[in-house]
Amino acid sequence: MLKPAWRTVRGRKAGFAGAFTALVCALVLTTACGVLLESALRTGTPTERYAAAAAVIGDSSRIPDAGPLTAALAGLPGVTTAVPEVSFPASVVTAAGRVLSGPQGGPSLGHSWASAALGPFRLASGRAPAGPDEVVLDTATAARAGVAAGDTVRLATTGAPRGYTVSGLAAPPREPARQSALFFAPGQAARLAGTDTGADAIGITVENGADPRVAAEQVRQVVAAARWQGRHGYAYGPRVHTGDERGELEFRGAPGPGDGLSSLAGTMGVLSLFVSAFVVAGALSLSVQQRTREMALLRTVGATTGQVRRMIALETLLLTLLAAVVGIPLGAGLAALLRGELVDRGVVGRDLPLHLGPTAPPIVLGGVVVTAQLAVWAAARRASRVAPTLALRDSSAPPPGVGRVRTALGLAALTTCGVVLARSTEGRRAAGTAESMMPALLLAVALLGPLIGRVASVAIGGPVGRLSPVTGFLAAAALRARPRRFAAAVTPLVLAVAFTGSVLFVPVVKAAADTAEDGRRLLADHVVQADGIGIPPEFAAAARRLPGVEAAGGLVSTTAMVSVGDSGSHGVEARIVDPREFAQLVDPGVTAGSLDGLRGEGVALGRHTATALRIGVGATVRIEWEDGTGGSATVAAVYDRDARFADALLPAPFAAGHAPDRLASTVLVRTAAGADPRQVGRELRGLVPDYPMARVSDRADYDAARRHRQESAGAVGRLMLGVVCLFTAIAVVNTLVMATGERLREFALLRVVGTTRGQVLRMTAWEGGITVAVAVVLGAGVTAAVVVPVSLALGGTARPALPWGWVAAVPGGAALLGMGTVLLTARLALRRKPVEVLGAHE
Repeated sequence: MLKPAWRTVRGRKAGFAGAFTALVCALVLTTACGVLLESALRTGTPTERYAAAAAVIGDSSRIPDAGPLTAALAGLPGVTTAVPEVSFPASVVTAAGRVLSGPQGGPSLGHSWASAALGPFRLASGRAPAGPDEVVLDTATAARAGVAAGDTVRLATTGAPRGYTVSGLAAPPREPARQSALFFAPGQAARLAGTDTGADAIGITVENGADPRVAAEQVRQVVAAARWQGRHGYAYGPRVHTGDERGELEFRGAPGPGDGLSSLAGTMGVLSLFVSAFVVAGALSLSVQQRTREMALLRTVGATTGQVRRMIALETLLLTLLAAVVGIPLGAGLAALLRGELVDRGVVGRDLPLHLGPTAPPIVLGGVVVTAQLAVWAAARRASRVAPTLALRDSSAPPPGVGRVRTALGLAALTTCGVVLARSTEGRRAAGTAESMMPALLLAVALLGPLIGRVASVAIGGPVGRLSPVTGFLAAAALRARPRRFAAAVTPLVLAVAFTGSVLFVPVVKAAADTAEDGRRLLADHVVQADGIGIPPEFAAAARRLPGVEAAGGLVSTTAMVSVGDSGSHGVEARIVDPREFAQLVDPGVTAGSLDGLRGEGVALGRHTATALRIGVGATVRIEWEDGTGGSATVAAVYDRDARFADALLPAPFAAGHAPDRLASTVLVRTAAGADPRQVGRELRGLVPDYPMARVSDRADYDAARRHRQESAGAVGRLMLGVVCLFTAIAVVNTLVMATGERLREFALLRVVGTTRGQVLRMTAWEGGITVAVAVVLGAGVTAAVVVPVSLALGGTARPALPWGWVAAVPGGAALLGMGTVLLTARLALRRKPVEVLGAHE
């Protein structure tokens, strides 16, 4: 069976060209995404500050009382030291007033000099810090700041920036690539970290020659026995991290080197799989349909149904493997090009390698093989079950039926989409549901394609036939006779319009909704944002004292675990706010309770968090803080403008002491009635020399910067979208060429009975016009079915403001591509003489 299949593939090169092209496109696209995703996943988070530690104990929250556990760990056999370690924001301020972040935009953190042994950081010059005004810098940070041992350097930490003496410079065996390390005297580090007994981690070093695995197992036993109890009986404890896990703990909260790439490659990979499945299934199904006469002849000479199916399956397998020889190397090359473009745009670092490992290509090839086999199995099953005589008749004049099972499945898919969309009416959940419905809607369109073709041949073909009695009539008749061919031609065009429109317009709708909600929420006239390090509380206090300022307050980001009774904990992203100033700066859209209760142990919850916990105003919740302690709070208010803002609002007197990082990411300032906002802006900028991390902007500048960030993020998305759209366009051209190219015999017969070459071209133009028109309408309908619910859920309007240039370009480009392909292919097909074509088909 294999040899005949190979001979068929070699002998029908032209017939298999379309299917081969579709398979190559699918393999190129999915291989590129697979290689990028594998590169991101294989890029680990190597430890830097814990390189000398055999194991590190810690978790997402701080260990509240690290002393007993540290002592127990230090007494283990083979353990040389057990060092508690704290981390807190600390950055060098250059003489030019620039706040230095870590390398590659990484964190710049302060630590106790006692934890330098975990690097190990050893003094390259000078001495260890001995007093509250001394610091040791890592050598790379000192070089960037242009300072040396003995110099005075200005540091921004958890308080207002001030001067420190550089007592020494330290270096680990390998220069830190993602962070800056500043070491303080133990007492000063404890004050800046806000804890005398707590630790963010405990590092363990072992004796030379000791087995780190044995030591790690002993550490796990000790840690398992050390369980803390929260105020409400909630037991928790840290985890033991070894190997690469140490880096994950060290850089917790910071994006990993491959995070940005993995997110993009994962999203693009899902879209690519979806597009490839449609493209491959459509092209191979059309290829099998075009071989109905050949399969009928094989059945006539004695071939069984199973033999025909196995022949088609083997041919498709061989074709897929041949396509892999071309597609996989091209996909790897495309991955390299995309990586270079993402590096240039700052999405990934230049040191992130491209892994051409043995994982992605086999997985991609396996997925394409399965998709191809399913497609030809479904198409060959129907064709091979028909009696040989009927199959010969159908190959010349196929029945115009649309298939009851196919139609039923299409209607079921469409009905399911409608029901799901109708039931999803709540905010961003409804928006996410609407986005996820696009594949199902396209599947419904593909299944209903023959029925749509029959309806279009009557609804559009009738008027066209009356408008053009010869060519229009022939076009309508062709559509009625070949509904499956119409479906095969329409599906990729619908895919192109719907996919491009949805991926282009949904981010626009989301960005507009976010901007509108932020505008409704924000009452402040000026927004001060942190750059390099957070803004200390002293800045907000200084801003309140300025003339013309009515209110000023910072927004401090923190996380907490919230629960009710014995129910599971719910993680929240919270904002710590000044309850005296907050209501004048932000309108969170309170729907129950009042912000006046945001004092003492009163907190406000976002609507989605309150719904998830099934509580309302007056309920008591349990909070487990980042510093490892727990407490109770009362819900004083529920608000609904929580999207992309905060799941909970916590009063500063209640929560600030539990946040390891008390610096504000944003400070809001409101101008008093009658005061000049521009003068207030100038006064705020006058504070910048004392607080160089502060970036002051008025509302207009803030909105412009927000739009710029959205456009920058959208540009990267459009780059990835452009690659997928390019291959979708190739698939559209390929399918239309296949659909038109199979009609050589039909065109020749029309020429023989007296139809002129021009009439055949005009007939093809009418057919192409109807096909493209229906495809554009269906694609626009699918796009609207996704975009409109998203707009209703997020913005409350069914008429989102979309860029009209894009709105016109998407269907216009699809129409131009479709009509151009059909007419060009038909013109080329008509170059051959009818006698030659009919002779070749006998």
